[in-house]
Amino acid sequence: MKKLLSLLLCVCMLLSLPTAAFAKTSCNCGHSPVIYVRGFGGPLYNTETGKRIYEPAKEDYKKAAPYIAGAAVALLCRSYPLFCTLGMKAAMMLLGEIACDETGTPLYPTNAHESLPTTDVHGKYQREIADYVFDYDWRLDPFDTAENLHTYVERVKSLTGHTKVSFVAHSMGSVMLATYLSEYGSDDVDAAVCLAPAFGGVTIMGSLLSGEADISDKSEELANFLLSVPALSDSRLQLLVRVCRKLRLFPPILRWLQGSLDSQFDRAFHECLGPLFAQMPGIWSFVTDEYYERAKAFCFGGDAKYDELIRKIDRYHYEVQANLRKLLDDAQQNGMRLAIVSGYGISSMPLSRAHTQQSDFLITTKCSSLGAYSEPFGQSLPEGYTQAVQDGHDHISPDRLVDASACAYPERTWFIHSLMHFDFPYKNTAFIRWLVEQPAETTVFTNPEYPQFLLQDGHELRPVTE
Repeated sequence: MKKLLSLLLCVCMLLSLPTAAFAKTSCNCGHSPVIYVRGFGGPLYNTETGKRIYEPAKEDYKKAAPYIAGAAVALLCRSYPLFCTLGMKAAMMLLGEIACDETGTPLYPTNAHESLPTTDVHGKYQREIADYVFDYDWRLDPFDTAENLHTYVERVKSLTGHTKVSFVAHSMGSVMLATYLSEYGSDDVDAAVCLAPAFGGVTIMGSLLSGEADISDKSEELANFLLSVPALSDSRLQLLVRVCRKLRLFPPILRWLQGSLDSQFDRAFHECLGPLFAQMPGIWSFVTDEYYERAKAFCFGGDAKYDELIRKIDRYHYEVQANLRKLLDDAQQNGMRLAIVSGYGISSMPLSRAHTQQSDFLITTKCSSLGAYSEPFGQSLPEGYTQAVQDGHDHISPDRLVDASACAYPERTWFIHSLMHFDFPYKNTAFIRWLVEQPAETTVFTNPEYPQFLLQDGHELRPVTE
């Protein structure tokens, strides 16, 4: 009899295990856990020494100070070779540990991707926009990072009891999100909010990696750029820029700097900037299609030692960036809610052919919105202009600077005037939270408080008016 009771008890316990496990891993809170995927430049630490290898410490600057000072003096004296030598020495002292070898493998590896969530903090927002923050080594091949992100997603799902997660991806984070969708699909993605996304490319990066930097004739563009940047809105700085423009000081300064670029750029690139940046697979995710093959030719020149690196960057460019629209279309058809937030109202840096375009300081509005149209910076859409795509809705900004009908998803793309690229994750958290937590498909017409065109006014966000 005792044996029979013991057997029945064991059977009951075994039968109860699936129920207990299901109860532990299910959640009916109504909101999927939100994962924030950082942009380029997150903290990296050398796995061997524990030292931070990006954003040099004060002692690093002290060691490099004599070389920086010497480079400045050499530039003033127009001793361009010496300027280049000392400048490269300082750059390698400050940033040398972020370099990758010819195969795209970091010389000093990090374990940024190993930072997995260990407790369920679902509902307690870190940075006010997400439950979890995914860290990664932005130097790596995006496919390697996507694999780590998949591990992270599975861990979050296990901790929270949800079958799906939502993403808030800033800048380069959108590259990792797109690669994740390419590799793992969207079955476990509820929503994706892309803030100033870089998955459409960064024009200035393609220009620089193609060796096309040219500033000699861009004095007016430089003045417009400096006057448009919110971070430089101090009245004294604005006055200084206007005085320099009035006195025509920018042209000789830029010609003087261009002299250094013309004589030393190739040397500086191939001896310093190339090893530091061009050999990072992650950097190449920023290169737009118009520059891609030219940039590869300039950086690598067909040298076989770069074959492995080229294989990595080709895979991202041709499998992800070239197929981005299809990846996002398929994900949305599978139920993923998409929102894109792009910046405008700031001039692009006058270093490339895109310097006349609207931007968020770093990424042109056309790239971050996947196609929005605008006139050159400083000009508005002409009288009588009609939007590029007639879809029954008005997608022209009230200030007549942007035609959103030309972008990939005009119903799901918001634009913020005067918001700097680096401020997207930290300002307007209520707006971001609203985007990611909507229970159904949200468009630019859903909430009158958040129309398609918004203005960043200090710490406030308000609709754009004429």
